[in-house]
Amino acid sequence: MALLYSGLALFLIYLSILISRRFGIPSLIPIIFLGLLTKDFIHAEHLHFFVELGLILLFFFIGLEFNIDKLKSMTAKSWKAGVADFVLNFFPPLGLALLFGFNWIEALFIATVAYPSSTSIIAKLLIDYKRLINPETELILGILIFEDIVSIILLSVLFGLMQGQVNPAHIAGNIVLMFVVVGLSIVLGKLILSRITHYLEKILIGAEDVILLMLGLLLLIAGAFHSLGISEVLGAFILGLMFGETPFAEDIEKSLHDLKELSMAIFFYNFGASIPEITQMPNLLFLTLLIILSVLGKVAGTYVGGLLAGLSPKLSLRAALEMIPRGEFSIVVTAMAPKAIQPLSAIYIITTAVLGSVIFIYAPKIVDKIFGKKKKKKGEVPDYLRDLVQ
Repeated sequence: MALLYSGLALFLIYLSILISRRFGIPSLIPIIFLGLLTKDFIHAEHLHFFVELGLILLFFFIGLEFNIDKLKSMTAKSWKAGVADFVLNFFPPLGLALLFGFNWIEALFIATVAYPSSTSIIAKLLIDYKRLINPETELILGILIFEDIVSIILLSVLFGLMQGQVNPAHIAGNIVLMFVVVGLSIVLGKLILSRITHYLEKILIGAEDVILLMLGLLLLIAGAFHSLGISEVLGAFILGLMFGETPFAEDIEKSLHDLKELSMAIFFYNFGASIPEITQMPNLLFLTLLIILSVLGKVAGTYVGGLLAGLSPKLSLRAALEMIPRGEFSIVVTAMAPKAIQPLSAIYIITTAVLGSVIFIYAPKIVDKIFGKKKKKKGEVPDYLRDLVQ
């Protein structure tokens, strides 16, 4: 039956992609809804390996587009933005939940669901809409990494609260371990790669060589990070940074591209299937206010963060409009949240994921309407002809 379920899921995912192309919408939106609608009769656990692989490959590819210098610049600029993002997207939902009569535990869960943007959705859209080269992308990725770190801390606190105890020393130790492992990985990776680059150029003579070597390394690094209690996507991102500075980075990208697209499609299908079942309608006034507050909070937090990082108001607003989707971490928090708030969280996640994706697509047009479109200088070559004259 595993083959039957897997084949049916892949076929329906393909149909979803055809629908998205027909109507000109991001493919991840119909795929998410497909997972939500079919989770009761298609067992997505048969595709679990591809689910994990999709997110790992996604961040490996993002790492390939960057380098160590960009990472240093990104982290230096983003910590203030990350703090602004946290303050404006955690405490207002917390206060709103308390105002509507939720107890402290429920309010903390709601605020934690509402706080982080969806790393997977935003990263996928950045690649699909070719915005990785945009000036504000460093800020966006920096905030997402900051959110991952804070989210791990919040998850530890919530887990402790559910178990009846919170251990500050354990949380602090995990944070220190994370920074030490990341720092050592970057230093050792750079040293090792610089010594074996010429050797790798000689032995990587075919696509199968590249796929087997890189896939093996990716799974090893991601697994090692996960076993240490650190996000595996951070390990994949660092590995991408390392190989992005090698002469065969382009060959790696071409060899793994199709596998990444397959894995990401399955990832977003599972994303929809993982959203808890909506058994009853939550308080619609609270839900509406929470969504409005979340959209405004994310836009305000990222906009202020962009200004603090030295970006122009126009670029700061464009980054802010691209940070709205909530996603996979919110689902993880919802799964361990009190049952009373799970339907609320489920509808919230679906709404912000879809609404945020649509706003992401139109962000450049919205910003151009507000600030005006930059006029091309006389004699400047249009973007679509630039490749022909280089």
